[in-house]
Amino acid sequence: MKKISYIGIPCLMFIAVMLSFSCEKDDICAEGTPTTPRLVIEFFDAEISTTTGEDVAKNVTNLFVESLTPNLDPNSLSPIQTSAATVSTISIPLRTQENNTTYRFFSEYEDDNIGNSDLITFNYETSEVFLSRACGYATNYRLDDAGTGVVVTSDTDNWINPTTGIAITQFTINDETIAHVKIYH
Repeated sequence: MKKISYIGIPCLMFIAVMLSFSCEKDDICAEGTPTTPRLVIEFFDAEISTTTGEDVAKNVTNLFVESLTPNLDPNSLSPIQTSAATVSTISIPLRTQENNTTYRFFSEYEDDNIGNSDLITFNYETSEVFLSRACGYATNYRLDDAGTGVVVTSDTDNWINPTTGIAITQFTINDETIAHVKIYH
């Protein structure tokens, strides 16, 4: 019986050590591994930019963003956030299986008053980047650079200027720590 314990315990320890070394680095997706980035939008004061050429951040009062479903039915909206917020920057996801995503941006959104909404469509190409076996793939985006990367639908009361109110500062979206689009209002 003692021979079994003298042989069995070292064998079990050897097997445990071998199993712990058999995991490869790619088998675990490390915390902080970059994933599919979101589009980062910053908001600026259009009046100051027009008169001085200087970009001055300007909060959007009670901004609320809703995503239109793939069929673009305006009655089928899903909110990106849980409540309206006064912000100068927002990050939004883009669809990975399509080449465009449309959002409705509300300014001065209140529960009893929906405020002023503008429809914005983002047009892009996607590319998948292999991260690792454990993490899989991330999707990167490239906004169209032929003047159609970001399109505001004109209406009678745009709070975003559909002609000069948007500037793409970074066409390639592979990092969500920098702004990709500036919206002037």
